[in-house]
Amino acid sequence: MLNRQEFIAHMKSLYGPEYDAGGAYKTFKQIYNLTDNRTVSQLKVLTTMDTEKRLLYRYSLATIGIEFTPLQVDQYITLIDLAISNRQE
Repeated sequence: MLNRQEFIAHMKSLYGPEYDAGGAYKTFKQIYNLTDNRTVSQLKVLTTMDTEKRLLYRYSLATIGIEFTPLQVDQYITLIDLAISNRQE
């Protein structure tokens, strides 16, 4: 599993030096440590979404009061993909 510094360095390499990790590493660790394979499978689906489906996902989050910018959705999906791929190593 990536440590916090490695995680932040990876995300900054993708999203630029202004990337703000906030609580992202905590979320990364929670996904990495998931034991429910059904939940992991559902999260994997998010990593395969195209731009249109990401927009629909963003809208569905907004309907329950979770406001993400398109960039934040991309970063969240990258975080999920990174956590899942690290689980498999």
